[in-house]
Amino acid sequence: MVNKRLKKILRNALIAGFLLVFIVGPLCLYAALSLGWPPVIGNLYAAGQLRTYAAQVYPEAEAEGCWAGYNLVDGFYSLDFQDPGGEIRSLRYSADDGQVMDRQRSEALEQELDTGRAFRMNGLWRDGYRCYLGTSWSPRTPGEVHVFLRVDVYDPLEAPVPDEEAMRERMASEIMKAYNALSPLTPVHTVSVHYSHAAQSDERGGCLWHSITVDLPEDTPLTEEMILSGTLVSR
Repeated sequence: MVNKRLKKILRNALIAGFLLVFIVGPLCLYAALSLGWPPVIGNLYAAGQLRTYAAQVYPEAEAEGCWAGYNLVDGFYSLDFQDPGGEIRSLRYSADDGQVMDRQRSEALEQELDTGRAFRMNGLWRDGYRCYLGTSWSPRTPGEVHVFLRVDVYDPLEAPVPDEEAMRERMASEIMKAYNALSPLTPVHTVSVHYSHAAQSDERGGCLWHSITVDLPEDTPLTEEMILSGTLVSR
């Protein structure tokens, strides 16, 4: 009687262990990938990705731990690496697109391309208009840079509020100016244009922004039609 009961308990334990390892585990991993990394898993995974990147770009730098911090404001993970000479390199990781943000490499690339001069010469730094260049790298292929171009356009309270068609045309015109200034210097992989009017506010009383983002396949130039027909997000 005791042996039968013990065998039943062992059998149930084996079945539960099988379900945990081969069914529940993969489901949890799938949920982490689909819904966003939960604590602990996200921090450890992000740290692993950052260490993979740093091992190739900064092979002599050592990570200050195996745990990446998470910023609730911007949604990025971060981890510091220290060179033998004492220099600290702060790297960030985005779980959304699997890219690493490296401030020092980004600044060096902007200086090399002299993007500030290109923007100034084309009149892209002015009131009501802001142009941003972002760069990131994949942990597995850190030699390939991903270039992100963002333009913010905003109108004062006294300006007429455009309808959607007029707003899209304005957004398309402004992002094309920045793209035409930057694309001769470097391939651009993602563009994003944001528009805000002082007379419009969101549900919390803050600024309401309308945005259109377009990912550009390799060797595909941006056109105004891509913005005019792109998905408009308002929030």
